[in-house]
Amino acid sequence: MLLALSPATVTEIPKNFLLTERDARRHLTPEEAEELGYKISDKLTEPLELNPCGHRRAVDRDRVAARTITLWTSAPSNSSEQLVIYKSPRAAHSALTRLRVEVKRCARKGDPSVPKLKIQWRTSKAKAGDEAIGMGYQTWQDGSVNQTITGIAARRGSALMIYTTDEGAYDPGRLTKNARKMAAKACKLPSVC
Repeated sequence: MLLALSPATVTEIPKNFLLTERDARRHLTPEEAEELGYKISDKLTEPLELNPCGHRRAVDRDRVAARTITLWTSAPSNSSEQLVIYKSPRAAHSALTRLRVEVKRCARKGDPSVPKLKIQWRTSKAKAGDEAIGMGYQTWQDGSVNQTITGIAARRGSALMIYTTDEGAYDPGRLTKNARKMAAKACKLPSVC
């Protein structure tokens, strides 16, 4: 009897694989913990960090592994890093395509809990991995910009990586370096590229 050998597949992202993960896992002193904090999640049900339509759970399919790291500071500021591995490059491409569609569908919306707050999404070209898109949004209240979130979503093989920040003006180019670095790292995982 012959045994069919299939290539190894990713079922778990190695510890400290993400770019910010070593810092996120570092023990914080009580003084540091007052100024900043990290949250690490390996849940497959976490929504994508760029989420134009505000889904509470993942709506994309065929995920096999995921890790999301979020950072908050007392400044206040927030940033995130997310890596999602799918069963195939086609499934990862589908997730990125869905993001493109949703940013158009939900480009302008409000927050029902804060009627005066308006949210406006935008996209821009980006180059990282096999395909990428710059995305982000601004919140407006009483005619003034309240907050700007900048992000990039990139796909390499069956991996989708997302980086976001709320520091500075809308400029996804600043995050492209991280997306390119993670795209190269993700290819070292079994069956990603």
